[in-house]
Amino acid sequence: MRSKTGFVSGEELAKKLNFSRTAVWKHIKTLRQNGYSIEAIPSKGYRLTCVPDVILPDDVRKGLKTSVIGRKLHLLPETGSTNTLAASMAREGADEGTVVIAELQTGGKGRLGRTWTSPPGNLYLSVVLRPDIPPYKAPLITLMGAVAVASTIREQLKLRAGIKWPNDIYFAGKKMGGILTEMSAEPDRIHHVVLGIGIDVNMDLNELPAEIRRMSTTLAVETGGKIDRTALLRQLLSELDRWYAKFLENETSVLAEWRKLDITLGSRVSVAFGPGAVMEGIADDLDQEGRLVLRLKDGTLRTVAAGDVTIQKGAGDR
Repeated sequence: MRSKTGFVSGEELAKKLNFSRTAVWKHIKTLRQNGYSIEAIPSKGYRLTCVPDVILPDDVRKGLKTSVIGRKLHLLPETGSTNTLAASMAREGADEGTVVIAELQTGGKGRLGRTWTSPPGNLYLSVVLRPDIPPYKAPLITLMGAVAVASTIREQLKLRAGIKWPNDIYFAGKKMGGILTEMSAEPDRIHHVVLGIGIDVNMDLNELPAEIRRMSTTLAVETGGKIDRTALLRQLLSELDRWYAKFLENETSVLAEWRKLDITLGSRVSVAFGPGAVMEGIADDLDQEGRLVLRLKDGTLRTVAAGDVTIQKGAGDR
């Protein structure tokens, strides 16, 4: 159907798609509005000259075979925070597995009240989960999300991504992603958990503040080429679906995989709990609730449920 010059006539498109010529033109107009560059020349037809770096729900769904995660997708060009929006949807009854994706966040959230700088070209998504587990096990969902992200990068791009406790994704000593889990619960039951994920994919590192830039990298930088974000997202949703099912069946399988992908254990670390409150030691292990076990200088073991971890050999935190 395509000529040697790459042009396809409107008549040929109409016949192939069983559309009217007017319908073909309307679809061409919609594609242009979505960022596709389409050349149109009388007597020659149309030619696609540029495919934008955009994620479309139909493209994500194509070939996606998940049981829970991604059954409902909400894709936005911009939002304040995907976690905030997903939490609002969850309170209004959104189904488990609902995914909120944004091309850009104006108020992205990180751990410990930080802002997550969110320029275009990356992946920003939040997933609504409704696990039938006691609230004290909810922190394990953060570890499960980190396993899914690191596994996705390793499988899709063959980069040996690792996890810094509890929620950061690293490669070659630099951060390229993170997890933020937020929960609504009563003492004995969970209403919902929102699992937020940010991955630095194709952005220009100059978009980041200088103090963050030196500690960060992107998938495009590390692979040497632009990443197909739709394919990466589809793989991520599949990995999340697989590891969430494993987590619900037996969380020890998640902990075992986390240890395989970990870059924290065995390292000397410092853990900051607030201004002036720092503990140093060797990251010895994880307990069954996903807490970090520190071995202090005197050999004492201390369990850490939350904190800002820095690996002494130079890892940073965004």
